Amino acid sequence: MINEFDFLNELNEFMKEESAKQLNIQQDENNNYLINDRHQADYFINLSKQCMQDIEQIQQYIAEEKSRLLQQLEQFEQREIDSILRKKDYYDRALEDFARRELESSNKKSIKLPSGTLSIKKQQPHYDYIDETLLEWAKDFAPDLVKTTYVEPKVSIDKKELKKRIVLDDNKAYFNGYEVPGIDVTIKDDKFEVK
Repeated sequence: MINEFDFLNELNEFMKEESAKQLNIQQDENNNYLINDRHQADYFINLSKQCMQDIEQIQQYIAEEKSRLLQQLEQFEQREIDSILRKKDYYDRALEDFARRELESSNKKSIKLPSGTLSIKKQQPHYDYIDETLLEWAKDFAPDLVKTTYVEPKVSIDKKELKKRIVLDDNKAYFNGYEVPGIDVTIKDDKFEVK
């Protein structure tokens, strides 16, 4: 069975050869074409344009193949990395369980081993502020924390100093035994690391 692409190429080549014969195109002793009239020149213009179309087709085909192959390679890469990360997570969970048991009854925060160090680090809580509510509270209960900037008149809270003075309990902030409105605290779990 004849491939349509091959058939069209053969037909195209046959028609070029027949056109060249009909136009009586000659070659010199170095096999360079000798163009002697406008019909012959027009014939070569078409050949030149066909070459550019062929180049564009090749470039388009290669670009599509590159895109397809790149997508396949990226999928393969992600699949392999995901597989390795699942193994690593499995190993790290076992190491974390071990480290928590070992460090539970000691004052140490890390375990040094020949191949690396296991550590558990305390994480800082995350604070979300409702500035207006917090400012109103501070004006009444902690006026020394209220600060005013004069470059651009603005009243705000010294949040760094506030964090030093509050006590955290059950995701709430307390100042002198009273809950501070306008602060939403998220206590983060300790972070396990393998180095």
